[in-house]
Amino acid sequence: MVANTKIIVLTPVKNEDWILEQFLEVTSLFADCIIIADQQSTDNSRSICSKFPKVHLINNNNDGFCEDERQILLIETARKLFPQEKRILLGLDADELISADSMLYQQTWATIRELDPGTSLYFERSDLLNDKKKCIRGNSHELYYPIGYVDDGISHKPTKIHSRRVPDNPAGKDKYIDDIKIMHFIFSRMKVSYSKMRYYSVLENVKKTSGFYIRRYAYNPTKLNFNINRIENTPQEWLAGWENRNINLKVFKEPKFSYQDFEVLKYFKEYGYSKFHVDNIWDFDWEACWHAANKSGNEVPDLPIAKPNKIVIAFLKLVDSMYILSRRLRFLQSNY
Repeated sequence: MVANTKIIVLTPVKNEDWILEQFLEVTSLFADCIIIADQQSTDNSRSICSKFPKVHLINNNNDGFCEDERQILLIETARKLFPQEKRILLGLDADELISADSMLYQQTWATIRELDPGTSLYFERSDLLNDKKKCIRGNSHELYYPIGYVDDGISHKPTKIHSRRVPDNPAGKDKYIDDIKIMHFIFSRMKVSYSKMRYYSVLENVKKTSGFYIRRYAYNPTKLNFNINRIENTPQEWLAGWENRNINLKVFKEPKFSYQDFEVLKYFKEYGYSKFHVDNIWDFDWEACWHAANKSGNEVPDLPIAKPNKIVIAFLKLVDSMYILSRRLRFLQSNY
């Protein structure tokens, strides 16, 4: 094993107290340091961080969505904290926990520490469904996520949204880690999952990172991008070890409205309603959300909330049908 090697977890946080304590308890078992970049949380996230000695808490003072900037902030902080050490960077969100059986593979952890700088680490990340009994597996290498990196100091070049979390050296090697699994709890709170989908659709609209027809398909709240062929029973060994430690991963508190809903209202205020009429976000009670946001002192647009009219809705239904048909045709052609 290489001496003076640090496994450093990089985690952005904004109002994650629903799962942050569980995340930090699990992650503290394998990480040497957990860098949390907190973006003005208004819940108990910061106080939870203070309970864990391996956490290094920093401030992300950006007021808006800043995926690219927060990644650079986390990476540069790791390099400043451990300038002489060999750094294994792992970019994990608070709702991503390693499986309990991953802790059993000590030789795999030792191998990770011995990898050459510039190596990218790919892991299976599977989405647990809300009952935790089933999950959407990502268990083939083409579905693995580049979550880890053996740091060589190369500049990180993130994209505006859905960016790779860690640097990428084109001359570096790729290592697929089969023994260590990452459980993604994105669907543990279904209302919040829908909120995130609406939020990302609005973000991609504003940042012009995708066509509206792609956004309508990717962020369709009735589809959730479930791939029926990838749904499997969740392996018991993923959760059993954490349950034996009395780590609650079954029931999570869900708010009526999430901060992502309030952020969308800010975009309504800045850009107007009509800009977002093409987005698949209108099967939601924005009026009730408006009143909740206003009561909490958040920025809100003018009333009434202007929803897309019948002509626009009919047009969008046609677009949806044509786009889905085109995807099916491409799939058939690729398998012909």
